[in-house]
Amino acid sequence: MSDAPPDSVQALRLVGTAHRLFERLRGAGMDKSGNREFLYPHYAALILLGFFNPAVQTLRGLQQASTLRSVQRRLGVGRVSLGSLSESVRVFDPALLVPLVEELLAGHGDRPGPGPRRTIPDTIPDALARRLVAADGTALRALPRIAAQGSQWKRHLHFRPLAGLPGSAVVADGLDERDALSRTVEAGCVYLADRGYERYALLNRIAAAGSDYVFRARDRPCAVQASRPVDEAGRAARVVSDDLVALSPGPSATRAEPLTHPVRRIVLAARAAGRVRSDRPAADTVVLLTSLLDVPADVVAAVYELRWSIELFFRFLKQMLGSHRLFSTRDAAAEIQIYCALIACLLLARVTGGRVTKDHWRMVMFYLQGWADDDELDAAIAKARQQLLSRTG
Repeated sequence: MSDAPPDSVQALRLVGTAHRLFERLRGAGMDKSGNREFLYPHYAALILLGFFNPAVQTLRGLQQASTLRSVQRRLGVGRVSLGSLSESVRVFDPALLVPLVEELLAGHGDRPGPGPRRTIPDTIPDALARRLVAADGTALRALPRIAAQGSQWKRHLHFRPLAGLPGSAVVADGLDERDALSRTVEAGCVYLADRGYERYALLNRIAAAGSDYVFRARDRPCAVQASRPVDEAGRAARVVSDDLVALSPGPSATRAEPLTHPVRRIVLAARAAGRVRSDRPAADTVVLLTSLLDVPADVVAAVYELRWSIELFFRFLKQMLGSHRLFSTRDAAAEIQIYCALIACLLLARVTGGRVTKDHWRMVMFYLQGWADDDELDAAIAKARQQLLSRTG
């Protein structure tokens, strides 16, 4: 395999790459005497190992893994006590992992992202598709003993449907999803979100940042300022109406911030009902609010459909990496775990050439457990690369 590409498994092993990335954090949290033996790279490496081993469900499991000679040899970590593992995160800053995530994202190029992707309809121009960012949050399950204390940890994430790549991430206990998005708004994006994000101050924040949005909204009272005709393409996309409106706040929003920019309201006929939800009444229509004033209504409808791509990515993180559970609910530990999950996804995508499947995940898991040799892992990744190339031509 001497002619393997530079980022192949042979030249850049997943574990070795992660180890070199985490080694940059060696001096972080070091005490004044320099005697600390359990370091940030050790903690991050153990968290990464936990993603690929379904037998490791708790901090105690990570601690037990650190006692194994094979784990110590592969990860460069020594035996650590449960107390040290739990308390060490007090001095490890999660923000130090963000540049590592950003570096991996920047180096990913035009390759497909690690998570499942939605097919981008041909009706959405490429320039618009590149701006799309889906935003959502998902609950994280802690250990039952901890969860019983009322923990409401959520992972708030951005996802770019065209690239299939995650973006900004916020992990917090009790943080409202609208506040989470407001913290991370960037210029030049088109944010897609469900009605849980509807807040006029957030819409103003997005517009002021030089971005746009397509949000699902509640059916609130509004004054129609101008109506647009619905063409054949719009009717095919279930568009019922397309208006420029002046929105009124809901009856309980006595201090709602008024909207400071033009707003377009597009109403779609709801799709045929699927699974009936007892906690949410069925609606006959879907109401969208958007600041995209010049985009055809059928394209806006197609854009909103891509919001579901982030739901698929959350499922990918939970099913592939088991990141639906938290090893610890300490603030820093929870954030470190999610950033490490994103790093794991991007490293997997790097060595597989883009897409990551359960077969890739299993093979890496077998390798880390000592069941698969280097050449067997190489052969599996090479096969996946070849299949990807054959599908993309």
